[in-house]
Amino acid sequence: MPVSIQNDYDPEALAQLAQVLAHRLRGLVAGIEGYTDLLADSLMSRDQRELALKIMEGAARIESVLADLQLYGETVKPVMQPVQVKELVSALLTPIADEDCERIEIHVDASEGRRMLQADPHLVRQALLVLVQNALEATRRAGTVRIEVTSADVPHQIEISVWNDGLIGVENAEHVVFVPFYTTKTHNLGVGLSIARRIAQLHNGSVDLTVNSVEDGVRFSLQLPVAQ
Repeated sequence: MPVSIQNDYDPEALAQLAQVLAHRLRGLVAGIEGYTDLLADSLMSRDQRELALKIMEGAARIESVLADLQLYGETVKPVMQPVQVKELVSALLTPIADEDCERIEIHVDASEGRRMLQADPHLVRQALLVLVQNALEATRRAGTVRIEVTSADVPHQIEISVWNDGLIGVENAEHVVFVPFYTTKTHNLGVGLSIARRIAQLHNGSVDLTVNSVEDGVRFSLQLPVAQ
């Protein structure tokens, strides 16, 4: 069931709440993990140990959600440095599983790939990873995710687009998907796209849902200004 909040949310208040919740809940999860680990050492049967393992896996999923929650609540301060577009994109697949990398195609326009950005490469990759992971989850198992680097319609900007063959079937999707904590997935907190957009804005850029149709699939576009 989709989870959403009203559009008149207070971003600062939500960020503070996210930090408090992440801090409090992380201590509880750590306790569950610790006691489960101790319990697993005393279990004799295979079924009992497998049950303990499932508890640990569930705690790990909670940890992942808490990491997103804490990241949403953090004050992001980019450390700007010169970075080439091609180098930025080529390092994008490093943290992605091999079986998912096989589903990803990267197309970089030669001239745009040589352009330089004044950016925080860690943060920009983080924003792009949100778009790529969302695309991998949204597309069919045999489907392909396509990353394209081209010149943007706006002068002196490059555009990095992430395509998949899915469909976001909600009204006003181009606005709704960026609302913090909106999600249609039970294992997803729904803050990734809002974090990606915040990172883009810190670089005087933008992240938008630019295509969403049955015929053409879904495209999210990250636009960033090139170094002058």
